[in-house]
Amino acid sequence: MQLNVVVPLVVTVVVAATGYGATYLTNLRLARRKDHLDRVNRQLSELYGPLYAQSAAMDRAWRKFYARYGTVWTVSAPATAEEAATWRLWMSTVFMPLNRRMVETIVSHADLLREDTIPEPLKELCAHVTCYEPIVARWQEDGFDSFQVDDHVSVAGNFPHEELDAYLRTSFESLKVEQARLLARMQRLR
Repeated sequence: MQLNVVVPLVVTVVVAATGYGATYLTNLRLARRKDHLDRVNRQLSELYGPLYAQSAAMDRAWRKFYARYGTVWTVSAPATAEEAATWRLWMSTVFMPLNRRMVETIVSHADLLREDTIPEPLKELCAHVTCYEPIVARWQEDGFDSFQVDDHVSVAGNFPHEELDAYLRTSFESLKVEQARLLARMQRLR
């Protein structure tokens, strides 16, 4: 074989192989970024977005309730029968439905959590809601008319508003930043 035939042939093969390798690596990098972006999108649309919106709705509903009715259960001033009935109505029709949706969102989409384990604010939310279920069920019993505090509040304590809000806000905002960064990088590579 002559050198003037072999050299161009080898150069052509090397250029083609290099081009193929570069294309393969670029496509692999794009696929990984796309997979990462898809996960971030799912985290936002199926877990953190709904939880953050539900938590905000809960907070606003609570503020409206509190502005109108104030604190119902205090140690120094027991609730009246009317206050207890108002509490049961709001818990049954506003707060518990939102609480249950939040727990369902967590349980259904725990695979989308950013952490390896369930964060404490989410555990506290689930415990709070679970501990309210027997109380709400008791309210449905025939002849229930108690207005004692123990028949109206969860043994788990107050709703974990501050911790939950801080966790959800931080997670949601961090994921939105990551989403924007990934979208920008995907645009640059195209």
